Amino acid sequence: MKNGIPQAWMAELSDQVALVTDPDGRAAVLSEMAYAARRRLDVDDNDLVDMLELAEAGRMWALMEHEEAWAIGLFGDYDPDHYGGHQVIKGSGKPPSCE
Repeated sequence: MKNGIPQAWMAELSDQVALVTDPDGRAAVLSEMAYAARRRLDVDDNDLVDMLELAEAGRMWALMEHEEAWAIGLFGDYDPDHYGGHQVIKGSGKPPSCE
């Protein structure tokens, strides 16, 4: 084939719900699918590299989405960090000093 990234793999990458639910697990599945496609000679080395980079980019996107969903309270019994949906960074409450 070697005509670029397989459409079935792209469909798996586009499954945003699965990616956000388990970012690391889905990235591992996508990587394994990419290596399997290379072993079958469905893709060349350049396509394999692109697929692995896209899998990692998808994982990073999903981790950010997961963090944002957590911060605004979308995960059941947990209170949001801030009811306006803003991220709250808590410090020690002490003013900064040069010491």
